Amino acid sequence: MTFERQLSTLAIILAGATGLAHATPLPTEIPTANVDIVPGFFGGTLLDTAITNISNASYNGIARAAVYDTGTGLDFYYQFSNDASSVNGLERFSAYNFSSVGSTTVLDVYQTAAPFGVFVTGTEPSDYADRTAFGVVGLSFVPNGASKINPGTTSYTQIIRTNARAYTGGNFGLLDGIGDNARGFSTTAVPEPSTSALMLTGLAACVFFIRRGRKTGH
Repeated sequence: MTFERQLSTLAIILAGATGLAHATPLPTEIPTANVDIVPGFFGGTLLDTAITNISNASYNGIARAAVYDTGTGLDFYYQFSNDASSVNGLERFSAYNFSSVGSTTVLDVYQTAAPFGVFVTGTEPSDYADRTAFGVVGLSFVPNGASKINPGTTSYTQIIRTNARAYTGGNFGLLDGIGDNARGFSTTAVPEPSTSALMLTGLAACVFFIRRGRKTGH
């Protein structure tokens, strides 16, 4: 292989690696132009899953959510399978609450069609994402009727990557005229070491004064 061809091959490999590493940043109050598609999930330790059966006058199906620890942060995953018996398709997901990561922290959003864990093969990609100052992340399937999660189809699994280190229960909202709610997960703040030290110092002081008061009373 010539030197020039080697350089060309290396450039193609690097371009592919860069493409895989590309993210769709999600700042506050600025909708994205798209949600980047990745080949599969990012790995990590599974911390929790939630599967909710949804049934209302507009749509029926299964909502799935999970949270994974990647070692540097938590990834949150969401998917909905719309049953063939549904009357309508879904237009939007909302994931709540991501306010603890801070409104100035840029989250990254991705999506994948690949099955893994509790998630199945997706057929319907989302078109864009948005985020409010109150910690709600929206994932929309609405630019045209064909992009909805129509009856008998399943959304791509939507991924929200964060630098959060702790989570709690949250809300996975579904919308198409009629809104419905499924179980989801939320980021939660972890006290800084200095904050924890202050809390412990305050607790120790309370114990000291309680004991001192008892001795004085005797």
